[in-house]
Amino acid sequence: MNTTSLETTTASSGNGDLHRATFTTSRLLDFFSEKELVLQTGHDREDWPDVLLKELVDNALDAAEDARVPPEITVSVEGDSLSVADNGPGLAPEIVTRILDFSTRTSSKDFYISPTRGTQGNALKTVLAIPFVLSDSQSGTVKIESRGVRHVLTVAVDRIRQEPKIEHRQEPSVVKNGAVVTVSACLEDGAQDERFLQRVRNYALLNPHAAFVSKDLREPATVNGDWQKWRPGDPTSPHWYSAEELRALIAAYLKAEQDGGPVRFVRDFVVEFRGLSGTAKQKRILGELGLAGTRLADLAKDGDVDREIVAQLHAAMQRESRPVKPEALGKIGEKHIRAKLKDMQCNEPSVRYQCLSGTDAEHRPYMAEIAFGVFEDRKRQRDLICGLNFSPTIGDPFRKLAGYQGLDGLLSDQFVSEDSPCCVVVHLTAPHLNYTDRGKSTLAL
Repeated sequence: MNTTSLETTTASSGNGDLHRATFTTSRLLDFFSEKELVLQTGHDREDWPDVLLKELVDNALDAAEDARVPPEITVSVEGDSLSVADNGPGLAPEIVTRILDFSTRTSSKDFYISPTRGTQGNALKTVLAIPFVLSDSQSGTVKIESRGVRHVLTVAVDRIRQEPKIEHRQEPSVVKNGAVVTVSACLEDGAQDERFLQRVRNYALLNPHAAFVSKDLREPATVNGDWQKWRPGDPTSPHWYSAEELRALIAAYLKAEQDGGPVRFVRDFVVEFRGLSGTAKQKRILGELGLAGTRLADLAKDGDVDREIVAQLHAAMQRESRPVKPEALGKIGEKHIRAKLKDMQCNEPSVRYQCLSGTDAEHRPYMAEIAFGVFEDRKRQRDLICGLNFSPTIGDPFRKLAGYQGLDGLLSDQFVSEDSPCCVVVHLTAPHLNYTDRGKSTLAL
């Protein structure tokens, strides 16, 4: 009926002008186009297999660390499918269901300021969408096996309603511990083998506490349980937040409460931060602001969180806690890096290592480790390995380095061109990384 009405209107104008209709288009398909996936991931189509591997291994490492077990990660490639297994606590069925809602972001990292491997809040959504787009919008299948359940997720779209159609089938699985995620139809047979091996080696370089297994590759952990890094479940520091960022975290808690989550008191909120678990400190903060016995929801009025009281709370929490020293973020360590560069066929006497630490303009800590080694084979070309918060990046994240065209420009200026037979390692860990793009692939420094 609408089509007929439009046609009549156009015909009655008598001059052939187009009378445009105003269409309302769903945003639910945003993930299911090449253009949007490039924006979401920060990488072009040819890099998407690496994006899949990175997202799955990042999640696997985080899961094991959150459970406080030494990570054991297995990466498998079979035909055009990629599979990553971990020894973490696994994914609860309700989390898998929430991931399928493309109108929301599902993440345990959003709104928290901490040195985590990823903060997209949409990683598993891109994992679902990438094989569908790579198949020229025919279909895509992702399997998640965890806690005795195999979730078979088959992706299609309804082009008329502009919505994804995801079939979610559940079957019994032999996987009781950890999780196994398999992405089908995402690889070109054999084309990614060497790239994936190198990426797994890079993960082993940046994570001395983790063991990795892949085709023709075994990378055992090189440190025991005494090695420390900031883990996903560790309390964050009030010194890492601005007052507005703290306000956004409170608003997220209140939204979760409205959606059926637990009711929190201001004291419950304060105690979650590093250095504020002591009863005396909590009493001083709450007493000073008159917030003893106050619910977190009482800080909001008319759909907004009171900016002034949050600013006062933020200042009090910072006064009662100490800033975190850079060393607490974790350090890969010279011994481990030297051993890995030797494994990569670097001449041992040529290896150089330096560690830099300090605080940025917002007084947040950072730790940077840089290493260099010359290959035994002088015909090899330069290998540049970059990492952020113990995760190897895809490409150079320092492309906006002031005064240079990224690390490549800086290295070339130091006579370390792409033809140089050496390996360069640059790793940065910090609770707050300023990115220039939605895919979080490039840092603003």
